[in-house]
Amino acid sequence: MSYIDTFRETLNQFLSNPAWDVLLLLFFFFSVFVYGLIVGRNRIIVLLLASYPAALINEYIPYPKNFLNNLNVAQTIFLKAFVFFVLAIFVFWIFKRSGFSRKELNKKTGQVLFLSFLNVGLWANIIFGYVLSFNAELIKLAPLNLLFFGSTPAHFIWLILPIIILYWLEKN
Repeated sequence: MSYIDTFRETLNQFLSNPAWDVLLLLFFFFSVFVYGLIVGRNRIIVLLLASYPAALINEYIPYPKNFLNNLNVAQTIFLKAFVFFVLAIFVFWIFKRSGFSRKELNKKTGQVLFLSFLNVGLWANIIFGYVLSFNAELIKLAPLNLLFFGSTPAHFIWLILPIIILYWLEKN
C-alpha cells in the first residue's frame, strides 16, 4: 500500500469517526495558531525553544516509587502531559524575563503560522510519545497519528525539524 493510499484511507476513517488523539491534535493546532497570531513571531519562537528543555526535564522527573504505580494509564499520560505544559510555560517565562522575547512591530503572519505548526507538531510528538510508551493495546492512536508521530524516524524528524527551520529563517 502506498503512502497516498494510506493517507486517503486514514482520512476517510477520520471523517467517518474522529478519534480522541486527532481531536487533541486539532485543539493543539487551533490553540497555538491563535496564540501565535496574537503574540507574534518572536514569542512563538521562544515558546518553541522552551519546549525542548521542558520535555527533557519532564523525562527525568524523579516521581516517588509507588506514585506512578498507583495511577492508571490515562492518569499517568495526563500527569506527564500536564507537567510538560507547566514546565514549558515556566521555561517560556524564564526565557521571556531574560530578554529572549521582545515585542515586534512587523508580524510576519506566514512565518508565525508555520512556526505555530512546528510548535504543535513538536508538542504532539512529545505527548504521543508518552502515549506510545505504554502498551499499544490499551490506548490506540489513529493511523494518521501513527504515521506522523508513531515511529522513531518521525520522532526524530519532529525533534530536529524546528531547529533546522529556525536556522533557515535566521539565514533568510
